[in-house]
Amino acid sequence: MFGWMSSAAATPLVQAAHRGRITVYAEPGLEDTAQDLAEGAEAALVRISADLVDLPVPKAIEVRLVRDSSSLNAVAPAGRGAPQWAIGVAYPDLGILSVALRRGHNAVDAMSTLRHELGHIALGVALGNRAPRWLHEGFAYQHSGEWSWERTETLAGMAWFGGIVPLSELDATFPAAELPANRAYAQSYDFVGYLSRRGRYDDKYDDGDRWPFKKWLTEIGRTGNLDLAARSAYGKPLNELFDEWRGDLTRRYLMVPIGLFGLAIWIMCAILLGLAYWRRRRQNRKRLAAWEEQERADDAVIAAVSPEPAAPTPQWLN
Repeated sequence: MFGWMSSAAATPLVQAAHRGRITVYAEPGLEDTAQDLAEGAEAALVRISADLVDLPVPKAIEVRLVRDSSSLNAVAPAGRGAPQWAIGVAYPDLGILSVALRRGHNAVDAMSTLRHELGHIALGVALGNRAPRWLHEGFAYQHSGEWSWERTETLAGMAWFGGIVPLSELDATFPAAELPANRAYAQSYDFVGYLSRRGRYDDKYDDGDRWPFKKWLTEIGRTGNLDLAARSAYGKPLNELFDEWRGDLTRRYLMVPIGLFGLAIWIMCAILLGLAYWRRRRQNRKRLAAWEEQERADDAVIAAVSPEPAAPTPQWLN
């Protein structure tokens, strides 16, 4: 066993598993879970890399596994840290990611979190800083296998009541914390999912077998221009594809269910989802306000110890 300890706190990790390009360092007692994650991670990385044709791929990835999300900051790379609300954090420039098995009393799906963070790592290696935040989040989500009822409520609310953020403004609307009901995350996940399913042509029978999506990513890597890449892969500029997605979102959440379930049932569902959508938004605002207050208190403590802290490098959160 090779031992490793975070310099931020006494959180010992030992090398618990190694498969292909994946090495897992885990807290003692988590060796079996580490073995399972290592097996799944290498297979997931192969699937993720299949979307990144002719682009650089990760050569080695270090996974740091902890029991509780409160330990993520302690095992973060030196000088980087991890937000208190995260259950997983990726550092694409270092080839390192951290995963927690629970947040407080709530267990989380570690494999789903790991796949999400692997998506961030792989896209970061492939495109560097050429991928905007919304593409990073949407790509990671496509490979995580996550599903959230709260996110479905949010998308339904956006389809019915408006509130879709223009693509040019989307990156600026991400909150510090990932919340299932947040519009920026929900919109990014759904839009990138639409692009991954869309064929070369505007035809519902042309699913493209992900070929246009792969070509789009390859062209971004080659030119660094998302719009030119979209014209090459899909034959349309990105803003027109965004308008297509907006129409598709409305059809999925408004028109199709009427035919499936009947008008009366759907109206009832719409009312319930609408109420849930607004309730989630109020809860999220309160939660973010509490986190921001806690962060200000933490920053004050850090400032007292280190008057001139180094600026943190952005990291992608699950």
